[in-house]
Amino acid sequence: MLMLIIFLAFLVTAGAFGYTMYHEPRSLWAGATCTAFLAMSVAFILSILFHYSEVIMAHQPVHILLSLLAMVVVLVGLMLPFILILAFLYNGIKILFKEGFKPHNLLSLFFAFLCIGYLFVWPLVGDLSNRNIWRYTYEYLGTLALYFIGVMMMYTLTLWLNLLHFKRNKLDYIVVLGAGLNGTEVTLLLAARIDRAIKVYQKNPHMKLIMSGGKGPDEVIAEAEAMKNYAVKQGVPAEDILVENKSTTTYENILFSHKLMKPDAKFGIATNSYHVYRALVIAKRQGLKCVGFGAKTRWYFTLNAFMREYIAYLRITYKLQLSVVTLIGLMYMVFALIKF
Repeated sequence: MLMLIIFLAFLVTAGAFGYTMYHEPRSLWAGATCTAFLAMSVAFILSILFHYSEVIMAHQPVHILLSLLAMVVVLVGLMLPFILILAFLYNGIKILFKEGFKPHNLLSLFFAFLCIGYLFVWPLVGDLSNRNIWRYTYEYLGTLALYFIGVMMMYTLTLWLNLLHFKRNKLDYIVVLGAGLNGTEVTLLLAARIDRAIKVYQKNPHMKLIMSGGKGPDEVIAEAEAMKNYAVKQGVPAEDILVENKSTTTYENILFSHKLMKPDAKFGIATNSYHVYRALVIAKRQGLKCVGFGAKTRWYFTLNAFMREYIAYLRITYKLQLSVVTLIGLMYMVFALIKF
């Protein structure tokens, strides 16, 4: 009976995940339903193994192999938080040496120290708290930390899912989001975005590229103009490139670029992988349906940029986040009042 229930739950989560990916993969529900689907897949496999446990025990090689596999999975699960912390520490230090000691380059290190504090210092603070209002405050803050870690996990998984393209996208346009320039030339980071767009363009013969980016106060020419020059040098015909040179933000990049398109056009967005999901969320909020294509970035830069993008996502969805934080706070207030 239990195996049947688990199997039904597996089918429900698989259906929910498939439905979300088909209708709106840009929602965090994509990550949430994927997590549920993976969890129920594991539960279903375990239920099968348990059901046939006597058969497995009778075949020693199979039993040993499954035992070793289980040990590896458990060990990786236990070590994963520490591996992630070390990765953020290492890359946080590396970006300071590579890019300079600037506030926005400290995000990786800041997150690593937050994780260390949460794992090792925060439990000690809890031991010092008595069963009073401070205890509820401690538990409330701990719950908020878990909530935002959970949102980050869903954000990361949804980002990865939106970088996957299981079918060929027949697109009319691809918008390349601008970034800073090096004089009149594109930077390596911006060149990677353009190169990614060109790869998509080569698979869609009738597609137009839209280079999007205005002229910053410290820039000689508009980013879009430099981007077009680079694309032409890479062999893209000038007549296949449209220029949007008024935008100064990602929101404006997408909004202004869409105005250059024909009605009902299908389009994609090319940017760095860590930036794709936020760009898709912005397009979604503008009521525009599109897909995203991510360009590779140096790993040490990616982790720090990912943290910046996650914070920006929280800022975009601040009303939702504030509602959840308030709701959790009200729940703890009710618990405290009942106790006292």
